[in-house]
Amino acid sequence: MGIESTLYRVVLLVFLGAVVVGFGGVIAHSAYHARAFRSPAATAASVLDIATAATRLAEYAIYAVLPLGIVLVATSDDTFSLGDPWVVASFLVWALLVSAAQGAVRPAVRTMMTRAQELSPETVLSTDDEVAAASRRLMAGEAATQLLLVVALALLVWKPGA
Repeated sequence: MGIESTLYRVVLLVFLGAVVVGFGGVIAHSAYHARAFRSPAATAASVLDIATAATRLAEYAIYAVLPLGIVLVATSDDTFSLGDPWVVASFLVWALLVSAAQGAVRPAVRTMMTRAQELSPETVLSTDDEVAAASRRLMAGEAATQLLLVVALALLVWKPGA
């Protein structure tokens, strides 16, 4: 096989597609969340519902990145190894990114969605104290995921320790 094989290139194509869909969704959902935060509750609920559906697709793609990365390393023959420092670091960054998304972003969005449904339809979401607190957690989680995305991309481009 190796990095010149058809199998490797097909897996690489699928891997890159998953990266674009997954991490593109991570970047895009920040704009949706900011829009919802500034909107009346009725509008915010709709925006958050759409963002949640789009985020679900992005999450599946992000989850696929790890096994696809393992297959890429395995099909590269000895070009890359699971023990290469940049590969190990990439897997760690992936785990941290998923943890930030699941531990900070998802619960904050859930809180915002619940409050958008509970509040009067005309109430701007940002005026609610519970939403404001959730928004701070959301911004921290989104900042972490986006920073980790940049780190992951840098690892893929420069392959430090290879």
